[in-house]
Order: sequence, then structure tokens, then C-alpha cells
Amino acid sequence: MNMADYDLPAKDATEKVLDNPSKLVSSDSPLPDTLKQEASEMKTAFGSPHPDPVPDVPEAPAASPVVNPAKQLDFNVNPPTPATPVMMASTAGDELDYNAFITETLLWTNKVRSSFYFICGLLAWLVVRAVFTSPITLFTGLCYTLLFSLGFNFLRGAFAPRYQERCTWANSSLTQLLISVVTGAIRVAASLHDRHLHGLDPLRTLEVGMALWILSVLGRALDAVTLLLLLHLGAFTLPLGYKVYKKRIDTIVADVYGKVHAQYEKFDRRVRAAMVLVPMATMFILLPNVDRFVAIFICLAYGRVLAKPDEFATFQKRIEPVGKTIKKTVFTPVTSAAANAMSKYDLTPTPRKKKAI
Repeated sequence: MNMADYDLPAKDATEKVLDNPSKLVSSDSPLPDTLKQEASEMKTAFGSPHPDPVPDVPEAPAASPVVNPAKQLDFNVNPPTPATPVMMASTAGDELDYNAFITETLLWTNKVRSSFYFICGLLAWLVVRAVFTSPITLFTGLCYTLLFSLGFNFLRGAFAPRYQERCTWANSSLTQLLISVVTGAIRVAASLHDRHLHGLDPLRTLEVGMALWILSVLGRALDAVTLLLLLHLGAFTLPLGYKVYKKRIDTIVADVYGKVHAQYEKFDRRVRAAMVLVPMATMFILLPNVDRFVAIFICLAYGRVLAKPDEFATFQKRIEPVGKTIKKTVFTPVTSAAANAMSKYDLTPTPRKKKAI
């Protein structure tokens, strides 16, 4: 018998296997995926009269009835209009520039957004005013509000139960908007804190400290509700007014500041220190305890600004042992005890280590 008779069946069997590599290794087979790859490469090398089967395209999932993307709010106006111009970093995936956002809002560059936040601020002020002036306590008012929400949902569920099932607070566009606004407000507050209240620049620390103290003294003549209204109105009017009359205001301020600064520089360091420390000492005696601590802080910040680099270096060398002692005896034991307690009792929402079962 000729050997070619035996080669033909073997060749047909090889082509069948190579044409169907999925049968060589089934989905339940424990063999690795490398065998499938080798079978595909062999089929390509020897050739195959049958094309590869076209894989089935999975069907797109149906839209969820709970979250409808078409009903979600989108503040990225596209294309921009004259009333709502495009903002920096407003595309999806880019980090929002909060400085540009605040500037555009307070200067009324984006009239729609500025009007929205201005009106929302006034409505929030009315709510705060009603809370502070109402004879009902805050806790009782909160309970009444929740009872009203419960009654409204009960009646709506009685008339339209299917609509009631879809209208959930967790998936509503309003809730997502509030979450994004609160998150953005916290980020802006943290950014402003790191920029102005970080305390690394002595001169900046002194300027911000004096300004906050003066504002705190002036704010005692105003109640909280009136102060909130003045701050809200001032935020949407003073920056815009300064932008309109910037040249005139800068000229007056530069003239007054230049004359005062030139006269101040003529005095000796001791005289300049006395000009600040004597009023502070007087206020330390007359003002309450909180303002006394503030006066001490202002004096320390002013002394840091007034000190020369070699004088401050000498002062740091003197207090460095005290800082090391406090860190060793107070901060290190406290932080170690807190870390051990968090690890032992799982005080954090996400434990760092997996418990042994």
C-alpha cells in the first residue's frame, strides 16, 4: 500500500483541527490559553480553506429606568453663547480651574451662572433668616421638614405608585447636582486655605491675620444673618465695581500707601516695633481672652517679619531642642496610640489589613 494513502486522512484531520481551534481547547478545559494561540499560528502557517467564524457582537444593554442620562444636568454649554461663554477646563475629563470659575461668577462674565448663584444665595439667606428668627427650634424644624417629606411621598405613592418607585432621591439629578456643588465648595475652601492660611510666608501671615482680626472686631456689631447678606451682596458687587473703576481706585490707593510707607520707613526699627506693640499691649489688657491670644499671635508674626535672617536663625537654634522634646514626649506617643487603636479596633471605614478567618 502506498504511503500517500495514509497521508491524506491525516492531512484532512489536521486541517479540521486547525480550522476549529476552539474545539482543540474547550471553554471548560484547564489547558492554558497558549495552546489556543499555537493552534491559530499553525493554521495560519499551513493554510485553511475555511475562514474564521465571525464573532457575535454582544447587544448593547438596555437603558436603566432609574438613571436616565438624558435627564442629567449638563452645565457645559456647547456651543457657547454670549450669555454663557465657554469656561477654562470645562470639557469632560479636564480638571476644573476654580480660580477662573469664581472670577467668572463674581465678575458676571457668565451671566447665567452668576444669576443662578446670586439668586440661590439670596434664597439660602432667607432660609437661614427664617431659621434664626423662628420660635421653633432647629431640631423641631428639622423633624417637621422630614414629616412633611414623608407625608408628601405617602400621598404621591397612593396616587402614582409606579412613578413613586422611579422617583428616588439617590438617583435624582438634583441630588447629584448638590453633591457636586458641595464637593466643589469643599475643594475651593481647601485651596483658599492652603493659599492664604498656610502660614509659610510671614508677611502674608501678618496681613491675613490683621485683616481677619479687624473683620472679627467689626463683625461684632452685626448679627450673623445680616453679615451673611452683606457678604453675599458684597461678593457680587465689590469685585465688579473694582473692575470698572480699577484705574481710579489703584491711583488713590497707591498714592496713600506710598506716602504712608515712605514715612514709615524713615523710622528706626525700635520705633516701628513700638508703633505696633504698644497698641497691641493696650488691646491685650482691654479685650477679652480670645482677642488676647490673637494679639499674641499678631505680635509673633510681626516680630518674625521684622527680624533679620541671622536673628531668626539664632532664635530657631534656641527653640529647636524644645520642639524636639515636645515631639518626643507628646506627639509621638499620641500618634502611636491613635495608630494602634485604629488598627486594633478598626476605627476607620476601610480597614488597612484583612482579618484572618
